[in-house]
Amino acid sequence: MPPPPPETTTVTARLPATRLPSVALAAGMAFLAGATDIAGLVRLRDLFVSFMSGNTTLLGLALGQADLPHAGRIAAVIGLFVAGAAAGTVLATLLPRRHALAVMAATTALLAAALPWPPAAPWILIVAMGLLNAAMTRIGRASVSLTYVTGTLVRVAQGIGLLLCGRRPAAGWALQAALWLCLLAGAVAAVRAEQAAGADLLWPLPAMAAVLTLLAAAVPDEADAPAARPPAAQAHADAPRQAQA
Repeated sequence: MPPPPPETTTVTARLPATRLPSVALAAGMAFLAGATDIAGLVRLRDLFVSFMSGNTTLLGLALGQADLPHAGRIAAVIGLFVAGAAAGTVLATLLPRRHALAVMAATTALLAAALPWPPAAPWILIVAMGLLNAAMTRIGRASVSLTYVTGTLVRVAQGIGLLLCGRRPAAGWALQAALWLCLLAGAVAAVRAEQAAGADLLWPLPAMAAVLTLLAAAVPDEADAPAARPPAAQAHADAPRQAQA
């Protein structure tokens, strides 16, 4: 009789203790992304530093209205974000075992560089947010989205839908919900902090990023390994665990 197929479960149900530092790091990154998006929105007024779906819609609106100067500004935002994400991918590829540390260190440096140049700050924040997306893409077998809110909510909704059908959702849907809440919390905290200070605040962003860099340095290498493995290698590594299920 063939063995039964392995069950899928949420990432929190069988999360090894070695993965907890990665979860904490991802939560902190999502919080930082939410706070940074508020800082960028305050300065760019109608554009986002990490929400490229919204910027793409606004680009289509500007092009449809033949507002070429505004369209060029939006295109520049999208281009800088893509450039940052590409640079982060290069770092993650060159340093696969410590990619979270490398990307977080570069993100911290960029956020710190924005402090002395207020006019250029929002543009630097865009590159930093693109870079941040490459810091962590998986925790074990669960995919992680740090700023891709639409995809995150879709995964959460899929998990809820499967539960309503009496089926267990794939690993990671509950983690995605937690990361979305962390991103929301970061945005709310940034607004409250700026209201309390009575001024735009940038210095907390590199400070938070520096703390996350230290945490990334403390995360064991094996917590980063799944994100660094190519898909074929990851599938091969997962095969023995599936056979034992």
